[in-house]
Amino acid sequence: MSEGHEPEKAEAKDELKAGPFGQFLEEHGIPSRRLPDSCGVETIELDGKHLEAAMKRLRNSHEIALNFLVSVAGVDSPETYDSVYHLWSYSNLNELVVKVRVPKASVPEDRLPLVPSLAPFWPAANWHERETYDLVGIRYVGHPYLRRILNPWDWEGHPLRRDYKQLVDALNDKNQFSMR
Repeated sequence: MSEGHEPEKAEAKDELKAGPFGQFLEEHGIPSRRLPDSCGVETIELDGKHLEAAMKRLRNSHEIALNFLVSVAGVDSPETYDSVYHLWSYSNLNELVVKVRVPKASVPEDRLPLVPSLAPFWPAANWHERETYDLVGIRYVGHPYLRRILNPWDWEGHPLRRDYKQLVDALNDKNQFSMR
C-alpha cells in the first residue's frame, strides 16, 4: 500500500461507525458521537444540551428500555471533564455508556464545568451527581440540592482532580505515630 493512503485509513479508523444506540438517537434527531467501547459496551458522547432528551428517549423507549441508571461518575481527563453515565435494561439486557465532555479550555479558571442534571426526572442521579460534584467538581445545573456529600461542607478543592493538592494533617503527615 502506498504512503498516500495511510492518512485516509487513519482518519477512517478515528471515526467509529454509530452503534445501535447511536443510530436510535440519530433517528430521533439527537446527535451523538461513537467512542471506543468500554469493556465491550457501546459508548457514545453527547453534547450537554442534548443529554436530557437523549436520556429520556433511551429510558422511555419500549424497544431500547435503558431504564436503570447504574451510575453517574466524573473523570478529570487530560483535556476534558467527563460526566459518565452507565445505563442498563433489565428487559433486554442491554447496556450503554454515555459521556458528556466539557473541554477544560472552555471552563474559566475560577469556575466549575457545567453539565445538566438528570436528578429532576431520574431520581437515581441525585446522590451520584452530588458525589461527582464533591470529588471531581462538576456542577450539575438544575440539581435540586447540589452540595458536598462525602467531604465536609467547607472542604477546599475536589480530591479526584488532577491538580488537587492534599493538605498535610495529622493523618497524612508521615508521622510514625499517625494511623497509617
